[in-house]
Amino acid sequence: MNHAIRLSLLTLALVATVACERKTAAPPEAKDSHKEEGAPEKEGAHLPLKDIRGLRFLVVPEPKTEGAWYPAEAIGDESAQAMLSSPVKGIISAILVSPGRHIGTGTGLLTILSPELARLKADWLSTRAKRERTEAELAREQRLFEAQAGSRRELEAARSEATTARADEEAARLALEARGLNPESAGAVMTVKAPKAGSVTAYKIQLGQGVEAGQDLGSFQAASAAIARLELPLPAPQNWQPGAITEVRKGDGQRWKARLEGTATTLTADTRRLSYRLRLLGGPLPIPGTPVEVHVPMAKTVVLPQSALQQVEGIWGVFVKQGEEAEFRPVRRGPELGTDVMVLEGVKPGETVVGEGAYLLKSLQIKRKSGGEDHDH
Repeated sequence: MNHAIRLSLLTLALVATVACERKTAAPPEAKDSHKEEGAPEKEGAHLPLKDIRGLRFLVVPEPKTEGAWYPAEAIGDESAQAMLSSPVKGIISAILVSPGRHIGTGTGLLTILSPELARLKADWLSTRAKRERTEAELAREQRLFEAQAGSRRELEAARSEATTARADEEAARLALEARGLNPESAGAVMTVKAPKAGSVTAYKIQLGQGVEAGQDLGSFQAASAAIARLELPLPAPQNWQPGAITEVRKGDGQRWKARLEGTATTLTADTRRLSYRLRLLGGPLPIPGTPVEVHVPMAKTVVLPQSALQQVEGIWGVFVKQGEEAEFRPVRRGPELGTDVMVLEGVKPGETVVGEGAYLLKSLQIKRKSGGEDHDH
């Protein structure tokens, strides 16, 4: 009897153990399904489109040769800049025009009180008087010789003195004219005048300061600017070589043809920009500092709206439509063209991409990679 009871209890314990194991064991299918649910989204996986509102699609157009207007500045070149120098030794007695004021050709800039100038004027007056006296003496000797009342020796001496006096007067006249003065109107005060229309950029002297002949008085900038200075972001435009002709325009509609001069120079590693110089052809030219725009020719390439390009984890790309799904595809981004952008590589004409609302797909892709919700409504 006891043996039968112990056997029954052992059988019940065995049955309970098997039932517990069956109850706790998960079906293989459920375990696999759970793993797929929690698996992270693979990079480049397709994203569903049917539940996302606000998307607009466009067909990638054929490549075309593009150009864009970029802001630039009109500047004066080396020939438009001049150095003001003192023609004579003296003292600055007046400064007539302040720096930065636009003036016409020949406008008086400053005056110099010059004892040297007074001496040169006196020399010219003295040599002129001597020339007049010797010429009168020569004329008298000529008459006496013709009347046989004078000697040839005296006539030749008078002719020699007159020739010397003429040379002395000519030298004194040239000494004044070399300083930009008319001997008739020259005096002890000299006015330094503007070499052309423009403005004084800076003076290097002060009122009452003594100056030497040839001393630098300041700098002058012509009123016309023949150069357009342009800065462009990298990468540099292809096939834009020195000598190429393009257009430059001003805000009021005035336009010029312009020739690209030299090769581009890199500014700094921080700015990653290139500096170009273009010479304006024809006139009237703008004044220095005038803002202008330069038409820059670009390569033949695909152009898409900037909204179609999104940056995911530091990589620029577009979302290409494939049926009811979209795939993020990296592209090589080129220069911007206003609200558009050049796409140098990554898409082909005829493909359909998300033009508006691409940021929604970007958000969804980032969320799925981080293990978040699958859909972004």
